[in-house]
Order: sequence, then C-alpha cells, then structure tokens
Amino acid sequence: MKEASRVLGLISLFFAVSFLALFIEFFIYYTRVGLGLVGLYYFVWFTVILGILIILTIPYLFILIKYKFKSMKFYGFSHLVFIVFFGVATLLYVFVDPGYRPIEEEQVLVVGSAEIKGDFMPGFSTNKSDIWVRDLIFNYTTYTITPYGRIVLNEAVVKTVTTSTNTITSDKTYTFVIHDDLLWSDNEPIMADDFVFSILIQASKDWINVGATSTVGEYLLGYDDYRSGITSEGVRFIGVKLINDYSFSVTIDSSNLPYFYEAYYVSFSPLPMHTLTLEDTLIDSNENGATLSSSGFLLLGDIVNVGGYRYAPMVSAGPYKFVSFIDQVVTLTKDDNFKGNYEGKTPSIQHIIIKRVNQTLDVDLVINGEIDLVTNVIEGSKIEEAEDAASTSTSFHTRNGYAMISIKTDFGPTMDYKVRQAIAHMIHKELFADIIVDGYGTIISSEYSLNQWMYQESEDWINQNINTYPYSFSDANIILDTTQWIYESDGVTLFDDSQAIIDSGYYRHNAQGDILEINSFGTESGMVRPTGYEKSLSDYMELSGVKYEMMIGNYETLLNHYYYSYDLEPSDRKYHLFFIADNFDVAYDPYEDWHSDYIGSWQNANQLEDSVSNPNAPLEEGEKTLDELTVLMREVETGDFVTYLSLWRAYQLRLNKLTPDIPIFSNQYYYVFDATLKGCETTSFWDWTAQINDMYFEG
Repeated sequence: MKEASRVLGLISLFFAVSFLALFIEFFIYYTRVGLGLVGLYYFVWFTVILGILIILTIPYLFILIKYKFKSMKFYGFSHLVFIVFFGVATLLYVFVDPGYRPIEEEQVLVVGSAEIKGDFMPGFSTNKSDIWVRDLIFNYTTYTITPYGRIVLNEAVVKTVTTSTNTITSDKTYTFVIHDDLLWSDNEPIMADDFVFSILIQASKDWINVGATSTVGEYLLGYDDYRSGITSEGVRFIGVKLINDYSFSVTIDSSNLPYFYEAYYVSFSPLPMHTLTLEDTLIDSNENGATLSSSGFLLLGDIVNVGGYRYAPMVSAGPYKFVSFIDQVVTLTKDDNFKGNYEGKTPSIQHIIIKRVNQTLDVDLVINGEIDLVTNVIEGSKIEEAEDAASTSTSFHTRNGYAMISIKTDFGPTMDYKVRQAIAHMIHKELFADIIVDGYGTIISSEYSLNQWMYQESEDWINQNINTYPYSFSDANIILDTTQWIYESDGVTLFDDSQAIIDSGYYRHNAQGDILEINSFGTESGMVRPTGYEKSLSDYMELSGVKYEMMIGNYETLLNHYYYSYDLEPSDRKYHLFFIADNFDVAYDPYEDWHSDYIGSWQNANQLEDSVSNPNAPLEEGEKTLDELTVLMREVETGDFVTYLSLWRAYQLRLNKLTPDIPIFSNQYYYVFDATLKGCETTSFWDWTAQINDMYFEG
C-alpha cells in the first residue's frame, strides 16, 4: 500500500505540474493575442482551474514532506486526496473547450501596421489596415481576383451563373444561384437575401446620408433612380431581383456595355441582414425590382455610430472573424465556417493580430521577434538590414503601376512623336531608379505592370518587340536629325552634334530659328521627385542639343498644369514634361486615358490625339490607332482572354511608338517577415490577406 500511495502521489504531482504549465502557456499565448472578451473569459476559467488544483495538491504535499511516506495513518487520507484530485483534474482537462485551449498546433500571426482607424465595414475609410481587416472577414464575393489580376467566378460561393441579354434594350442580366451550405460566423445561413440586402443598402441614398461612400451597383439598371430622392425607402431597384432563398439576379445597364471587365460590375458580397435590420424586415421583389420594407433602414444610425457594426463586425463571412479592437490592436480568429477561397483553400494560422507599430522601427521589430510581418517596405536601408538578418526573410512584388515622365503632346516641340522618342533616349532609367528608390525598382518600357496577367503571358514577346529606348544621346541625335530641329541658330547651318557638349550652349533650332527647348515640372518630395537627378538630365539633354529647364514647385501647381493645361492661356503653358507616377485598376481600361473623345478633359491628360482621321504617327500596314484599339479592347467578350491579349499587344506597340509617357520604373514593395513564416508570396493584386490561406509557420 505504501508503494501504491507513492505512485499515486507522484501521478498527482505530475498532473498538478502539467496544469501549471498549461496555465503559463495560456497566459503567454493569450497575452500575445490580446485577450478580448473571449480570451478574458478563458483567462478567468483557467485561473479557477489552477486554484482548485493547488488547493487539492497542498494537503498531499504536506503528507509527503512531513511524514515521508513513513506513517501509515495518512495513507487513507492521501489516497482520498489523490482520487478527488485525479477525478477533478481529468474532468476539467477533458471538458475545457479544445477550440480555445492553447494547444501547440495553433499559430498566431502578428502583423505590424500604421495607424488603424477602426472602420471595418465597407463604405468607410481607405485606411490600409482597416481594409486588411475587411478583406479577412468579408470574403464571399460572387467574382474574385486571381494573383495576376484576372476576374474569375468564385465557385466557393456561386453554384451556377447564367446570363441573358434583352433583345430590345441590350441590358444584360446575370442570375446567380449560391451554394446552400454557406454560413455566417454565428452559424446562421447565408442566403440570397443577404446579397440583395447588401446591394440595396450600399446603393441607397440612406447609406450616403449616414456618411458612407459606395459605388456598389452603379453599373446596374435603375441605379440613378434608386438613389435620386432623399431616401431609397420604398423605391424599387429595377436592376436587382430576389428570386428565391438561394438565387438572385442583377442587370447591367446597356449604356455600360459591351465591356471586357463586365464581371467586375456584378461582383457582390453579402451583408448579414439578420444582424443589421429588425427582425420583421423583408425584401419585396417583383418584375419592377427589389426594395426593402420600411424597417430595413431603421438601424443604419446604430450601425455607423461608435460601438456599432461599423466598428465591431461580430458577424461576418471570411477566413477570419472579428474578436476585438483595443488600443490600436485588432484581434481576429479563424472562422471555422469559412468554406474556402475560390480555390477552396482555408487558413491554418488560427489567430491574427494587427497592431500599430512605430513605422521607423517596423523592420527592427520583425528582426527582434516582436512581430511577424511588415509590408510595403521601400527604404533600401531597411531592406538590406532585413536581408542580412538571420531571423527574417523577405519577398517583394512590383507596383501595379510605375513612375514615369509624362509628356504634353498638343503644344511645342513635343507635339512631334519623334522628339518624344528622342527624349526617351535621354533618360537614364537605372540612375533615376537608384536615386529615387535606392535601386529597388524594376525598369519598365511600356504601359504594363509585371503582375498583370497580360504581362505574365507576354514577357518574352515584350522583350522581343517593345523598344526600351536605352539611354543613348547618339541614338537621340539620330532621331532628332529626322525632325525639323536640324539647324543652328541661323536656321540654315546644319546642327553638328559633335559640338553639343555639356555647358557649351550649343542647341538645335528649326528653320525659323526657334530653339529646341524643353521645360519640365517636378516636386521636391514624392515618389517621382527629380531632386538629385536634374543636373544629369540637363547634361543628357544638352548632349543632344536640347535646351532644358526644370521647375521645382508644389504638388498643386503640378496637378493644375498636368491635368488642366487645356484651360490655361497659351502664354501660361510652358511645361512639356511632368515627373509623376500612376497606378492601374484591376479593370485595366485605357479608353478614357487616350481616346480622342477625351481631348479637352483631365482624363486624357497628355492631350494626345491618335484617331483614324488624325493619327499621331504614320500607320504601318495593319496597324491601328489608339482610338481604335482602346475601343476594341473594352468591347471584347468577357472571358475571351485570347482576343484581348492580341489587342493588348497591338496597343502596347502603338503606345510604345507614340511615347506620350516615358515609363521609368515600377516600385518594389518588400515584405519582411519571420524566417519561420512560409508561403508569403504576394503580387500587387494579391496581398497577404489574400495569400493567408497558404501561409503557415514552420516548426
């Protein structure tokens, strides 16, 4: 009996120590996660457990220490203590919810961010960190975007989709049938009502009235009528119809068709109608469209006020669900109801913390192990520090856009496309990238992003067909010798490029004696600042006989002269070149940027005309103008990627010849992350919140 009691006592001590270790693990784990209400509950629960175990263990420890197993009178008592202790310990261990017990397999990702505003509902704030949260908790869209910018059907959400076109009006209707096994994070079913409700709310005038902004539904039939009054209550949205519990339809207004990216027009996500409206709210739908019953808008004020759904969206549908936002720390936990992204993938990382960190020290915090990930690092010194550290890894993607020198094409010497081509040869792109982004930029030669699917399928073609306009003042001189700028100041003597040396004051002129002078405008700060490059550019220009002047000013002046030069008096128009940067939309549509219909508007900022009646450069056999190509591209049948790619290539060739812009580099945005974090591969269309289903910690 003595030996049995010893064994039982040792087992009891083992359980006590195990639960103490479990408690310590819990404390460290949930302190890192940032407790919140759920974490606080389990913190208290584990404290109670530990207290009970200690109380049960103390008497037995007293027996062991004082009597050293020599007194048989306590054997019965010690055995009783063990039985009680073992039973309670076993029951507590078994019945503590394993979904929240901090087991070894659960992983926590801590992401450093700038300031978090706390607007976690669509319609409020463009704060990057807020958008991260939205993308992680709202993920059930009808159409979604792939890593390289293709818009595809989200088959995790949509069971079937059919289309029909009205033969009279040409309006096009998409009818969706969603899967019947989709669940909100609170286990309520996601139904067609939630999709229709989402459109009716976000497209309504009432949504605008409470301070939200939204373009949801703007391409659908009846959009303007639905929001034309002081309220959308009682107004039917003819382009939206609820068919049954799992089916709804939306109709694109024919004025927005045809359009290659029309799927973008019908990409919608649900909102939890059962959470955001009163219980008696209904959707009334007939052939004239859908409308919410009068109670449908009553809770909007509560939704957007402090403490409302806008700031604490406790019911959602995505890979994660919201737990808390306290002191610039957002805590999310995995939503087990999430079926997966469009590829059926779900996350393995159990918890995500997004916390505000010092942006100067963000990379150091990753290196030191205080956080796991920071994004969009562009400073060369930080990138080098991260790449040298054994505790971190890096990856990067290029910007969906580029830095460039944009050229006015409707006045002065740059009206001639050959002059623009010559200027392109005077730009030392590599040096520019070294100065502006410490060399962390990818050189670009035409209007594309390295992450676009068109580029991904055309990389070899681009390398073989697109003129890179390499830095060469000799090539610039050869081109300029084919223009009117071939004389000295007398307008008779031919220009001798051997005399064009730096600080010589020897410039090209035309037959009228006008000097070839190019003026540019840039700002002192910003991504495309010419500061530090202006002397080099001036020298390069002079080697080709071009008199070059640069003005440094504020951003407002730049925008005024760049976008609205057509409103200026001719005498006030002096700048030909502008140092700027631009981004592409997912729906890549250059129609408004270059079509001659937009001459005299800010959209066609270069004021370039390349029309059938007035091509900006002679057309070779089979070559089309930008007017023709931009129309043909947008009118390709949605899903016909082969035809679109062929036209995109023709468009790139034409634009590359006309050179209204000189692309320079595309920024490289670096992710710095813990070396044990794997799968952190992103593009400009696919950030870490989209990649989260493939990310995990190794070891």
